[in-house]
Amino acid sequence: MFSIFYIFIDFVNTCLHLFGSKNLDLVFVSFSENDYFIQERLDSFHVRIQERCKMENLAILQEFLTDSQKSLFQESSFGPYLDMQPFKVPLQTIHSLLMYRVGSRYEEEICFKINDTFLRFSLEEFAVVTGLDGWGDKFNVDFNPKVTPRLVKKYFPKQSAVTNADLKHFLVDHTLEDDDDAVKLANIFFVDSILIPTRGRSIPSYLWYLGDDESSFSLYPWARVCFDETLKSLKSAFQGNLNTGYELCGFPASLLIFALECLPGLAAVTASKVGDEMPKILNWKVKKYQPHLSTLLSNGFSKSVSS
Repeated sequence: MFSIFYIFIDFVNTCLHLFGSKNLDLVFVSFSENDYFIQERLDSFHVRIQERCKMENLAILQEFLTDSQKSLFQESSFGPYLDMQPFKVPLQTIHSLLMYRVGSRYEEEICFKINDTFLRFSLEEFAVVTGLDGWGDKFNVDFNPKVTPRLVKKYFPKQSAVTNADLKHFLVDHTLEDDDDAVKLANIFFVDSILIPTRGRSIPSYLWYLGDDESSFSLYPWARVCFDETLKSLKSAFQGNLNTGYELCGFPASLLIFALECLPGLAAVTASKVGDEMPKILNWKVKKYQPHLSTLLSNGFSKSVSS
């Protein structure tokens, strides 16, 4: 007996990033039922959820960069995000989806069962949703930890360490004539605010050095590192003491967009579809006010999965 999964696109097409076609359809993939073990669905409960991903910070970049700087920024796989409408990640919506999680014997995916249909969120789906480049192995960035990074020394001369909040305030208050440096600061802010965010701590030294080296920055496996961080966080969401809540790290917005593409009921109560572009994250306008958890569970997951 077989269980059906919906995925966005076959593995080869995804990995080659063939985003020129806008006519990607969900395809059916069958797996042996023995490959999956169903966990008892978690009861509905309220917990405190925190997240590091700040999609609303896209507005900072959109205001900071000049037209010429935006053109340079858009040459990377981060570029399409400048066209997005910023939004706050709806944690209750992601929490409700995680309540439908089922087990999988494969490490690089997280699975859900909704209305007797299985959904798989893996590397392939992440790639189509985000459009990010960089699927190679993570490599170490060579730098001298005793030396202050050039960008920090130039733009934060009185500081030895810079937090995300420090960089945010700088971007809000300044306009740079140096296009190259402006794009480098924007890249660093994008990574540290959205893809692999830190919370409260200083922006890692490796990121300052990497951001100042255009060649190394373009070669760094951002997609792989971001996916690994996101998947690890999603899988650990309900572990530990739930009385203290849990934190979502990485890029949970990618799972949200995946769910909106697959679940018309969820899309109807949480977002509006505004396009049919690639990557898929460009196609959705997330509503500012999200429904209560009970509404999400009763309406958001009641309609059949899209095919």
